[in-house]
Amino acid sequence: MEGEVVKKIAPKLGISVPNTIKKALELMRMCDARCTNLSSLGVQGSCKAVLCLELAASCQDQPVNKDIAVRLSGVSKKVYSNALQTLGRLLDMQPRASVKDLCVQFGCVGAADLAKDILHRYQDELQTKVSDADISQPMFPAAAVYGSAKQLKIKVDKAKLTSIAATRKTVFDKLCIEMTKHAEKIAEAKKTPGTKSKRTKTFIEELEESFEDGRDSSSTKVARLCDSDDEEEDYEEWKRRILENAARALGEKD
Repeated sequence: MEGEVVKKIAPKLGISVPNTIKKALELMRMCDARCTNLSSLGVQGSCKAVLCLELAASCQDQPVNKDIAVRLSGVSKKVYSNALQTLGRLLDMQPRASVKDLCVQFGCVGAADLAKDILHRYQDELQTKVSDADISQPMFPAAAVYGSAKQLKIKVDKAKLTSIAATRKTVFDKLCIEMTKHAEKIAEAKKTPGTKSKRTKTFIEELEESFEDGRDSSSTKVARLCDSDDEEEDYEEWKRRILENAARALGEKD
C-alpha cells in the first residue's frame, strides 16, 4: 500500500528515475523498522512517503521543489522541515548540500569561492575547540553561502536557505552571523594582505647597495679628484678598500 503511495506521489515531485523511487521504497521500509514514533513529529498520512522521496532524491543529487513537497505532505512547513531533519538523521540520510550546488540553486555563483573560504575558516576555528568537529550537516554550507552573498552584496532568499539548513531558525540565524563575521575578516585580509618579514640587511650589504645606487655620482667625484684615464679602476679600488675596512671594523667589534 505504501509503495503505491510513493509511486503515485513521485511524478508530482518531478521524480521519474526508477533508482530514486526504488531508494525511496527502501527508506520507507527502514522507516517502519527504525522510526516507530513519527506521529510525535506530526508526520501522518502521505507525509512519510514525501519525506522518503525527498531524502532519496537528495542522496542522488536530484532537485525537489520544496513548496510542492510541503503541500503534498499535508503538514506545515515547520513540521515538514523538522521531520525531514529528524528522519534523515535516524536513517543516516541527511540531505547533502554543497556550497557549489547552493550557489547555483540560488543564482549566486560568484559567491562560491568566498563561501568555500568561509567554510574552511570556520572549520579550522571549530577544530581548535572541538576535536571531532563535523560540518557535513547542510546548515553549515547554507550559512556560508549566506555570509558570502551578504559580504558581496548579492541578494539570496534566506527563508529558503533556512529550509535547506534543516535546523531551527534561531540556530541558523546565529550561524549566519558567525559566517558573516568570517566573510568580513577574509575580505579585510585581502584588502590589507600581510607582508612577509624581510631579512634584515647587514651593514656591509647596505653599504654595497649604496655604492650601486650612487655609482654614477661617486665615480664622477672620484674622476674629478683623480683626473686620470683610470677613474673607473680608482673607484673600484676605493670601494673595495672601504668595504674591507668596514668588515674589519665589524670583526674587531665582535
